Amino acid sequence: MDRIPPELLMRLCRAEGLTHLASLDAPASLDPAGLERMLADGIGDLGWIADERELRLRPTGMLPTARSILCVAWHYDAPHPGGLRRAAYAAGKDYHVLLRPKLGRVGQALNAACGQTWKHRACVDSAPLNERTLARLAGLGWLGKNALLISPEAGSYRLLGFLLTEAPLAALYGGHGEDRCGSCTRCETACPTKALVGGRCLTERCISYLTIEHQGVIPRALAAQFNGWWFGCDICQAVCPWNRFAPPGEDSRLAGIDHEADLLAVTEGSFDSHFAGRAIRRLSWPRFRRNLLVALWSLGRLDEARAIATDGLELVQAQAAELDLLRNASAPRSAGGERC
Repeated sequence: MDRIPPELLMRLCRAEGLTHLASLDAPASLDPAGLERMLADGIGDLGWIADERELRLRPTGMLPTARSILCVAWHYDAPHPGGLRRAAYAAGKDYHVLLRPKLGRVGQALNAACGQTWKHRACVDSAPLNERTLARLAGLGWLGKNALLISPEAGSYRLLGFLLTEAPLAALYGGHGEDRCGSCTRCETACPTKALVGGRCLTERCISYLTIEHQGVIPRALAAQFNGWWFGCDICQAVCPWNRFAPPGEDSRLAGIDHEADLLAVTEGSFDSHFAGRAIRRLSWPRFRRNLLVALWSLGRLDEARAIATDGLELVQAQAAELDLLRNASAPRSAGGERC
């Protein structure tokens, strides 16, 4: 049949609150250079990325019969500064359980509108799909020096979602693929752990990786630069000039505030219920407490950090030992911290 016109796709996406979109023919393969550099730099506890290498370079591997890929960008609010800090995308409800059903319903509506039974597969972050590369190819932005997808109209506070489909979608180019970072190096300069080098992010130095994916003890030299971050990090986005144009979040369920007193009062018994429906729940209880310990220590709040160190959790005790927290009263020696 003829290609599905962009107007129909845009109308169906708008019905789900998705207004920033693009589509492209499903590539048979992707350039492996970026992934190979990432693997060569080291991926720490993200071993599954190497295991899924071939699948990540072959977008149709998730749906072999896919003809097209719908790419959407969904905005969330910028972070609130100060104190104990977590990435803004994790403020509210888990975006996976919000965005994936939206994409699925777009696929269903597309079938209904065209009288077809095309197969679809919605992918949001957790699937082995090279998402930022596909979004760049579709014109939703360029890959900045912070390794994030940036749009000149909307910045980078955006979540990405994809619908692999058998439907023959007409190409809908987002209009932005050319690198516009130019000579700006604000993100590289501001990154306190020096994780941003040469237009790529060194996984094992990144605060987001260390607080979310890393399973073990966080090295003292890196922990000293955390500036209160306990889940993820937004420093490289906060200093990016393009985020002056970042629009408000598109769904109130993505927003929320974590009060420090509430965070510090969370117990092992209340951990699951306190973070129910949020991406933060993916942390185990020991890693949550490890992160709070490091965040408090990095802020020089030693008494509060020592209180956590008495948990009796093996990981927390090992982290406290790495920081010499129980042996002396030393605060972290910062190498300059963030600049934003």
